[in-house]
Amino acid sequence: MRTLTPSLLEFFKGMLTTSLLFSLLLNITSSIGVIIVNKRLVFMEAHFEFSTVLTIIHFVVTFLGCVFFAYGVQLFKPKKLSIRRVFPISCVFCGYVVFNNLSLLANSVSVYQVLKILCTPIILCIEWVHYGKREKLSTLLSLLPVCVGVAITCFSDTDVNWIGTMWALLAIITNSLYTIWGKTKQVEMGVQPMQLLMYQAPMSAVMLLLAVLPLDNAEKLAAYDVTFTTVWTVLLSCIFAFGVNFSFFCFVGKTSPLTMNVVGYLKTLLVFVLDFLFVSATIPPQKMIGISLTLLGLAGYSYSKIESPENLTPRTRWNPHCDTFNKQHGIVETNVISV
Repeated sequence: MRTLTPSLLEFFKGMLTTSLLFSLLLNITSSIGVIIVNKRLVFMEAHFEFSTVLTIIHFVVTFLGCVFFAYGVQLFKPKKLSIRRVFPISCVFCGYVVFNNLSLLANSVSVYQVLKILCTPIILCIEWVHYGKREKLSTLLSLLPVCVGVAITCFSDTDVNWIGTMWALLAIITNSLYTIWGKTKQVEMGVQPMQLLMYQAPMSAVMLLLAVLPLDNAEKLAAYDVTFTTVWTVLLSCIFAFGVNFSFFCFVGKTSPLTMNVVGYLKTLLVFVLDFLFVSATIPPQKMIGISLTLLGLAGYSYSKIESPENLTPRTRWNPHCDTFNKQHGIVETNVISV
């Protein structure tokens, strides 16, 4: 059996690290970009305030983008997948969109952002109970200042109600499952990010059609006049959304659901910092303390991953669908998870 020479092994490690850094930067810039474009242009300039319809358009354009990259420039080779195996991840994403919108209707943004921190312990619990994956103590301790810091940064009121809390918890659970399955489904089916996204995007778009009337104002939607401003702002939003969807599967596939969740906290902080730099002239002491705590925790989390990249997994479940894939790509998780 042929073995890789040290120089060739280092080359592949470098390629993996480069692609990981690219997917991380693409995810951060795309996520912040889509937030700014939606808030400042789509909602305020074009007055297109139909978030569910916008998400459907995002996924339709994402699917078309995958088709273009597959058949137009042949960036990847499409792979036939079982609809039954892609259905769960499409379903939990749609659940997240629906419950997220219902939560934002019932809760303030501050309360929702704080409740989202529960994604971290939920991801840890699901991975431990179902996948037998345990994190080191140093990693768990580094998550404490991250979660506390985000809570301090986002918390500004105590307007909590039971209905809003229920919707928020359902959104958090489905979001956690989507993050975990974004990793595990790639491994189970032995697929590349775009191969999975090519199936998940249209399935999610079709499912979300059922939620348009309950969530978006049907009368306002029917009376809405599409203008040139609507077209170019929505298309710009779709470009950023494609970057978010593609980079999500790329990054979580090369790292872990927990790391993807922690990156979400970093994006939340960057939104606050950008708001301070370009919109607000001052930043309250409360938010400064929260941002500092979160950055400290992020540094500790990164160090714990660099110090010992491998995750503590007391038991491993063999999957007949991904044995070859694991042998070919096992190096990715052990060597590139330290972000």
